Amino acid sequence: MTTRRRHLRVVPTPPEQPVAPVQLLNWRYGPHFGPPAPCVLCGTTTPLRSHDKEPVHKVCAEFWNAAHLGETRFVSDPPKGGGTTDHA
Repeated sequence: MTTRRRHLRVVPTPPEQPVAPVQLLNWRYGPHFGPPAPCVLCGTTTPLRSHDKEPVHKVCAEFWNAAHLGETRFVSDPPKGGGTTDHA
């Protein structure tokens, strides 16, 4: 029987949990996706893109927004047709 060796990899530290409530982003549309690249905030691979084409996880962006109130680095898509399919 052969033995498989496990390769250890560095696991980045997750972003700190914000003290303020997290405002969820709406990133449902195609322009928010691209080839996998390292997240600009945590360093792990993601296919998601911000409006400025930065590779970033949606959760990382939401935590960043909560920690940096008043700054507009990551924003939501405007609602299509004025309605939403989100359920509270």
